[in-house]
Amino acid sequence: MGIESRDYLRHESGGGSYGSFRRPSGGWAIKYLIIANVAVFLLEISSPSILNFLALNRDSSFQIWRFVTYGFCHSPASLGHIFFNMFVLWMFGRSVEPILGSREFLAFYIVGIVISGLCHVAISPNPVIGASGGVMSVVFLTAMIFPRMTVLLMFILPIELRWLAVLYAAVDVFGFINPQTDGVAHFAHLGGAAFGIGYKYFGWHLTGNFQQKWNRFKLNRSARSKKLRVYSEPDAKMSKAGLDEKVDAILEKISREGEASLTEQERALLKEASNKYKKR
Repeated sequence: MGIESRDYLRHESGGGSYGSFRRPSGGWAIKYLIIANVAVFLLEISSPSILNFLALNRDSSFQIWRFVTYGFCHSPASLGHIFFNMFVLWMFGRSVEPILGSREFLAFYIVGIVISGLCHVAISPNPVIGASGGVMSVVFLTAMIFPRMTVLLMFILPIELRWLAVLYAAVDVFGFINPQTDGVAHFAHLGGAAFGIGYKYFGWHLTGNFQQKWNRFKLNRSARSKKLRVYSEPDAKMSKAGLDEKVDAILEKISREGEASLTEQERALLKEASNKYKKR
C-alpha cells in the first residue's frame, strides 16, 4: 500500500494559514513515529520473515496487534515506499501536531491506521502493509484545518490543499471501483481519509478536547505575532475552567466582530491567558 507516487511541496507564497504550516511543531510524536517506522524497516531488511508476524490480512485479523503493526511496515524492496510515506507524514503532520498536542496526534495517527486496516480486511483478503492509511488521515485532517493551504502538485503545479485532497480521494475511489494490479490498498486510503475528515467535522477527541486545543493554538499564535498592552490584571485566582470559558468567549467575539472590537480588559485577559498556557 503506498502513496509514493503522490508528490507534495510547500509553496512559499502559500495560502492564508501558511505560517502555521511551515513552522516546525516542536512536538515529539512525528519524530518518534518516523524513528519507529525506520527501525521496523531495518528489522525487515535483516529478517524478512518478521512480516509474517506484523503484516495484516483477513486470515490473521484475530491477531489484533496486526491492525497497528502493519502500519509500521514497508516494502523492503523499495526505499520509495517508506521515504514518501514518512516525508508526507512529516510535511503535513507538523502543521497539526501543535494544534492537537503530541499525545493526541499520536492517538489520532494510530486510530487512523487501525481504521484503514479494518476497511482493507473488510473488502480484500490480500495482505497489506504500509503507513499510507494513517498518513492519509493526517493529510485530510490538515486539509480540513487549512483548506486553502497552497502546495505544489508534482513539485510544479500550485494547488490548494482542499482540491488536492479531493483529487486524491477521486483517484482512490476510481482505483477501488476499477481494481488494478498496482498493489495499492485504495479502500484503506479512503478509510484513513474519512477518519481525518470525521475527526475534524465532528470535533472528536481521543486524549483531550480538540476545540480547546485549537483555540489555545490560535491564541498563542496571535500572542507571538502581536504585543498586547496590559491595562488591568485579571483575577489571579481565576480557575482554569473559568479562564478557559472567558478565553473561548473572547475568541468567538474576535471571530464575529474582529480584534478591534475587544475592550482593554479583554485584551489584558488574553495576554494573561497566553502567558499561563505557555507555562502548562
